[in-house]
This record gives sequence, structure tokens and C-alpha cells, in this order.
Amino acid sequence: MNKELEILNQKLVGEFISRFSFGDTWDIFIGNYSLSAHAIEFQEEKVIYDFLKNNYSEFKYSIDNEKVPKCTILASNLRKSITQINLDEMKNITLEFAEGSTMKILTNTKIVDWQWCLNKSGKDPYQDYEIACFWAGEIKLVE
Repeated sequence: MNKELEILNQKLVGEFISRFSFGDTWDIFIGNYSLSAHAIEFQEEKVIYDFLKNNYSEFKYSIDNEKVPKCTILASNLRKSITQINLDEMKNITLEFAEGSTMKILTNTKIVDWQWCLNKSGKDPYQDYEIACFWAGEIKLVE
């Protein structure tokens, strides 16, 4: 795991999110890299979800309303430096940003054949990756 964490730190620490998109996956552009993932999580999601549910009447008609708070928090972290990265035994990534926000890239999506990947092309890991997690607890590297 030390090599995996070293690679992530080398490529992402000190960089920032310049843009992102979401649909079936989250595509987050950090420096020269694209970090694609099926599942992300923020600690503050429920607070924003509840606020929107209680204060924005159109929220109930959102197709993917569970993703709206994630987008809100992700957008609030644009251009904030990534200060630290952690990688747990299941290969969930934790990104810590300047000013204290934390984002987790999760490896718990059940019906997919990859969890997250990092590359310069923005393609899925079957087409291109420098480091990728196909299954929880398993990382592949291109050496």
C-alpha cells in the first residue's frame, strides 16, 4: 500500500479540482489528471440534503437528488489545494482539502466492474489507467 499511496500523493497533493462532471460516474479533474469514480461521499451531505428538501420545493423532483448535495460540496471545494491523501485497506481514498473539507472515493459500488481510476485521458480503466481500483481492496498500477 505504501507504493499506491506514494503514487496518489505524488500526482494529487498540492493540486486542486479544476472541474468535475457526473452521470453514471464522477469525473473529477485534478491538475493533469482525471479521477473517475462510481461513488463519492462527504461528511456534510445530510445537512445539505435536509436543507434542500426542506427549503427548495423542486428538490423532490430531482432524478438523482442524492447527488445534488455531493455536487454542492464538490463545487465548494473547487480550486482548494489537496493537502493530504489517505488510502485504507479497502482502497477507499480520502482527500483532505485546505480549510478542512474531506471527500471519500469509495469502493463499495456493487454492480460495477471497477471502482475508481486515475489517468490523464479521462477514460474508464479498461481503456487507460495509471492507478485503478477494480474491486474493493485491490489496486492495479501501470509501471
